[in-house]
Amino acid sequence: MSGHSPGVRGGYTGTALQVDLTRGVIEKEPLDEEFARTYIGGRGFTSRLQYDLIPKDVDPLGPENVVIIAPGALTGTPAPSSARFLVAGRSPLTGILGDANSGGFFGAMLKRAGYSLLVIRGRSPHPVYLQIDGDHVELRDARHLWGQDVHEVTDAIQREAGKGFRVAAIGQAGENLVRLAGVIVDKDHAAARTGLGAVMGSKQLKAIAVRAKGTVPLYDPDAFKHLVAGLREIERNDKRAKDFSVRGTLGTLMEHHSKIGGMNTRNYQFGQFEGKEKIDDVALAETYQIKTTGCYQCALKPDRYCRVTGGEFGSFEVGGPEYSTSVAFGSGLGIDNIAAILKGNDLANRYGMDTIDLGGVIAFSMELYQRGILTQGDTDGLELEWGNYQAMLELVRRIAFREGAFADLLADGVHVAAQEIGRGSERYAVHVKGMTPAPLDARAVKVYNFRYAVGPRGADHLRISCPGGYALDELPLHEAASKLRYWQGVIAVPDLMGVCKFAYTYYTETPDVALHRTVEVIPQLYTAATGFELSGEELLEASARVTNVERAHNCRLGLTADDDTLPPRFTEDPMPEGPSKGKVYDILEPMKEAWYTVQGWNPETGIPTRARLEELGLGDIADDLERNGIDIT
Repeated sequence: MSGHSPGVRGGYTGTALQVDLTRGVIEKEPLDEEFARTYIGGRGFTSRLQYDLIPKDVDPLGPENVVIIAPGALTGTPAPSSARFLVAGRSPLTGILGDANSGGFFGAMLKRAGYSLLVIRGRSPHPVYLQIDGDHVELRDARHLWGQDVHEVTDAIQREAGKGFRVAAIGQAGENLVRLAGVIVDKDHAAARTGLGAVMGSKQLKAIAVRAKGTVPLYDPDAFKHLVAGLREIERNDKRAKDFSVRGTLGTLMEHHSKIGGMNTRNYQFGQFEGKEKIDDVALAETYQIKTTGCYQCALKPDRYCRVTGGEFGSFEVGGPEYSTSVAFGSGLGIDNIAAILKGNDLANRYGMDTIDLGGVIAFSMELYQRGILTQGDTDGLELEWGNYQAMLELVRRIAFREGAFADLLADGVHVAAQEIGRGSERYAVHVKGMTPAPLDARAVKVYNFRYAVGPRGADHLRISCPGGYALDELPLHEAASKLRYWQGVIAVPDLMGVCKFAYTYYTETPDVALHRTVEVIPQLYTAATGFELSGEELLEASARVTNVERAHNCRLGLTADDDTLPPRFTEDPMPEGPSKGKVYDILEPMKEAWYTVQGWNPETGIPTRARLEELGLGDIADDLERNGIDIT
């Protein structure tokens, strides 16, 4: 991570912050040039450092775990949609590689303050928050902030530290070590997945506040400006981007997933929701939406922002909901009350929790209640019937505080809850490696949603994707797997660069436009920002390097090919009705063999081979895996 290099300049801002909470010591180091050029930034930094800094036997909630925060190589620059950063550490939810990606303004501010990397170790003897004010960095007492929700602590820090601070904070869920807890940025953007809010809570780190007056230095500002102008012109003429700007994920995804019969309904029992038109983008626009917003340097502004005034939920404003949250608190629970969904979104943000996993564990509970496996005696008096939004909201609150035996159990996630409840409940737990999948049912689009089985964080929809992915089902499996693997590399580029997947890959008019932005323009932006030459081919190689580091990390932690699986809901239950009626996920094993083969991994074990690791410059990882007794032939 650092060494004798004088440190990189341009784009990266050149400094890594090392924070030891146990000793209360903060150190600044130059960012090593070789490390930066090899792993690019963002997810590249966090994934390699998880391998290097987190022992395989570490307790995710122990002081030996680390919190790694890394903006991307282009975060904070004038590049379009350059807001993204990652929070990472071993996941307390899944026990494996953990990270979460967020936008807002925090990541850009961190980069503009001069920091391309932040590594936090140890455990503070009392609650603290980290204040970064340009060159001045200090740990400040947060005992008076402990117990406050995200909105309260953000407001308090901005009052006491001064104007201009951007805050990444945990709520009560993180303090209470809820394994669904995330880190909430700017009050309503979430680095939510894999439970990293609980890791911050275990370290008694309440928040990180950052302010900057400077800008990210650019090696060739004129070239950078010219490239940005070209991207903006393409963006202005992109019809799909314009539609996304107007409708957001709630409109574009809910309509399509429902049309193909793959929209999570009642814990994935069905693929269409009869109350869809009460919770979609049109319903939101006609009721509570007051504006749309965007992150740093975002021209699309696809985020919904809503206000609820009076009624049974009182008055509040909330950023959202995105499609995943509308399903998690809506169709996934049989709820068609849009105000209740907004309230659930608001509570999750304030308490600091991931809405996808939170909705997943509540949906699991409701199905067990439906089937008689759970009764009111088990649920601490809650009637967990489908559509009962009052019970949903109460359970969100109880989980955040671990209030009552039932909520305390659910706070550890659906996998642990199913193991503890027993009585056949595991059959209805929809997760992979402990993580709830996104709203699209794997039975509706099989090859594309194989991504849930092999995502390095669990049932992931953001690591592997593909424009036109729904058509992959029509191709021979090895050809489909090869295409999916190629796009896996493309989709990783925004994670390394700190730009938004929506603007560069997902919501572009054609796949050719996505490729132009990612493997043609982005390398030029990188060179103009840093002065380091980078071709599109080299960038895709860096993506593959990161993918293989992540796979190796999980293999070292004990994961095997048997863990690359899908829940019985997808593999054993045919879709009962709708456009996907009769479909069941029946290609898991042949897809695994095809996937491992196109990755250059052992086709039986799924472990990266020494040849593949050395090809990517990862011979040191190959040696380490062998020292750990892992067969990499």
